[in-house]
Amino acid sequence: MSKTLIRDVIALTRDGWRPYAEQPELSVYERLGCEPVLKGRKDRPYWFYRGDVYVCVGCASRCSLTRPQGFPVPLPIRYASLPEEPAYMLSPEEMLARHDRLNVKQAAYCLNVSERTVYDYIAEGRLIRLKGNPIRIRAKEVREMRENFDE
Repeated sequence: MSKTLIRDVIALTRDGWRPYAEQPELSVYERLGCEPVLKGRKDRPYWFYRGDVYVCVGCASRCSLTRPQGFPVPLPIRYASLPEEPAYMLSPEEMLARHDRLNVKQAAYCLNVSERTVYDYIAEGRLIRLKGNPIRIRAKEVREMRENFDE
């Protein structure tokens, strides 16, 4: 992949173009006279679309088509899901200073471990669970555990 192609892809995505994940019919390339595809080169054309306009950045020709025939309808792009809840606005030190008790998620954040690890610490007796639900842990114990972590 050349630097020019990379710059073009960045510019297109910045301007709102979306990658076209489907493969157009061969008749599209026949109408365009696209030699790389018709001669069987292994390089696959890279199509982007915005509205009804499609642009190919697979070769130097940079073909552009409006409402073309032979393109399957683009499916929505699925991106990785975002975190369900926003990150904490407090640093771990501030959280430990402000709260007497922490829930499992807060304790995991302060210790920089997963929630599963906090449950394991409770099962091992390294952290003591307070009575009641939801599970709460004393901030003092989490603070002591932070100080005693091996570096």
